[in-house]
Amino acid sequence: MSKTTRLFAASCLSLSLSASLVLYPSASQAGKNDAGVPNELQGQWRYGQISSIQYQDSYTGQAAAPNGSSDEFQLASNGNYQRNRLLQITTYNCASNLYIEEKGKIKVEGQRLTFQPSDSISKGQICNSGRTYSSRNSAKPETYQWSIETNDHGQQVLVLETTDGKGKAHYGRSQ
Repeated sequence: MSKTTRLFAASCLSLSLSASLVLYPSASQAGKNDAGVPNELQGQWRYGQISSIQYQDSYTGQAAAPNGSSDEFQLASNGNYQRNRLLQITTYNCASNLYIEEKGKIKVEGQRLTFQPSDSISKGQICNSGRTYSSRNSAKPETYQWSIETNDHGQQVLVLETTDGKGKAHYGRSQ
């Protein structure tokens, strides 16, 4: 084989390898976008339940406010997120609630997901007393271990677990 033929063959081989690296992403890049958000994380997720059943206080005759909690967020392909959380607790004649709305970026590193808020507002009320509070930009970054699992109904759920392993929540897709 002549020197020219070998040089041509080596150039073709090098060009083919370079093209294959450009055209075919590695397994670690498959299913992600430029912001590093895996496709399976993108979209709207919901956790929690607010009771729709109220009870009537036998002493006052008044209906009690519902109890429960809710956490809903939407993750965009560019890494932006919007998140809304509500906690409502009613005990006897005392209804308290906390509502948090935040926006920011998520950071995904392997199986770790961090919500990094850039704008937030928290509002609440303590025991029907008219004592209310409001706070702006008080939300802090939160990091979780994440995984996608299939529940008993065959639906995929997003599992977020606190980094200390003490809390775990299963989020379903919003319908």
